[in-house]
Amino acid sequence: MDTLHEISAMVAADFDVYWRTAYPDAPPLGHLLRTAYPRRWLRVHSLPGAQRYPSTPADWRELLGRQCTVFADLVGDPADGVLVTGEYVFGAEPAGPVRAEGALRGLAWSALPPVALPADPQAPDEHGPNDWFRPACAPFRWTAAAGDVVLRDLALGRARAFFVSEARGCVLAPYDGGMDLILPDEAARDRCRDRYAAWLSTRTDGL
Repeated sequence: MDTLHEISAMVAADFDVYWRTAYPDAPPLGHLLRTAYPRRWLRVHSLPGAQRYPSTPADWRELLGRQCTVFADLVGDPADGVLVTGEYVFGAEPAGPVRAEGALRGLAWSALPPVALPADPQAPDEHGPNDWFRPACAPFRWTAAAGDVVLRDLALGRARAFFVSEARGCVLAPYDGGMDLILPDEAARDRCRDRYAAWLSTRTDGL
């Protein structure tokens, strides 16, 4: 095993312990964090009017400007952290290497323990007893330049990942439409809500 993957494997072991301690109410599956930690959650939209996808150069400047601003404000630039991705596996417990997508392929991913997909009360037949999500993590040094290509893939739905800063105690999860934030506490969430008020949804549920 080369040194990069040895380092990544050590990061994965340490990260698994960290995650279970810091976020005990949710596995490392991005969309579950919002319901597990509603008082620490905030959603920032990438574009005005809740526009989901950029279609012009001006849209891309706005999207990247907003998301890079949030990263700089919350974790710094540069900032060392961990990227988390994963894949769904249906019908059998997952095995083998995790297949990262798009710009994420070049990172040294190490698998985390697989997560049995929870039943959805709104769609009880959607997941069977052998349906899984297999998360993986990789060390990542965030800079606006390094993050540019990753943010572009996430914004177009070509990949899924979120950034975890152990040093700042927060999760930043860009997606095709915006960014979900899990802040250290409710007070931090409220400060961000005020800071990014112009970028938030007008819906009462914050979506």
